[in-house]
Amino acid sequence: MKHWILAGVALLALSGAASAADIAYESPAPVAPAAPAGFDWNGFYAGVHGGYGWGGGTKDADFLDSLSGGLFGVQAGYNYQADPWLVGFETDIAYSGLSDTAGSAALDLNWIGSTTGRIGFTYDKWLFYGKGGIAYGDIEAKQAGLGSDSQWAIGWTAGAGVEYGFTKNLTGRLEYDYVDLGKKTIFEGTPAQSEAGVTTNAVKAGLNYKF
Repeated sequence: MKHWILAGVALLALSGAASAADIAYESPAPVAPAAPAGFDWNGFYAGVHGGYGWGGGTKDADFLDSLSGGLFGVQAGYNYQADPWLVGFETDIAYSGLSDTAGSAALDLNWIGSTTGRIGFTYDKWLFYGKGGIAYGDIEAKQAGLGSDSQWAIGWTAGAGVEYGFTKNLTGRLEYDYVDLGKKTIFEGTPAQSEAGVTTNAVKAGLNYKF
């Protein structure tokens, strides 16, 4: 009888130990992976851009009314991000190959630049933005027998673009801009005096380094 009692006690002890082992080694519940951190757009940046522009140039006549050519320049700016929104400012300046010729006359846009505010929406490594502000450029008219007359013009610009973060410091962008530089008087005081102005559309691709 004593042996049966001892055997029962031993069996109960073994059952308790097995249950405790099951509790101790129970598999933990799966943990959901952490969401990836969004791209940090904050801070200063600088970069380069290139593209193609086309538009109108007026010279009080039906000629010299269309300009086109390449663009290459630099830009710098600052972004402040408050997820998912972004605000900032940017200044850019570019060499312009936009020009038109008609016989012995020509109209060139030698340089073009802008200072703009930006507002955008961020999604992970993407930035979708609009921009607007002041634009400036150097309009040069040429006429055989009179030489050339260069005028610095100021107007306005508006545009939109998309930017992507390749690394934490390098981003790339594609942008469209419209620029209206108004009109300037050229060859003032001569028989060729007239009003010249430039409006342009430009598509630009660029790279930025974020500091």
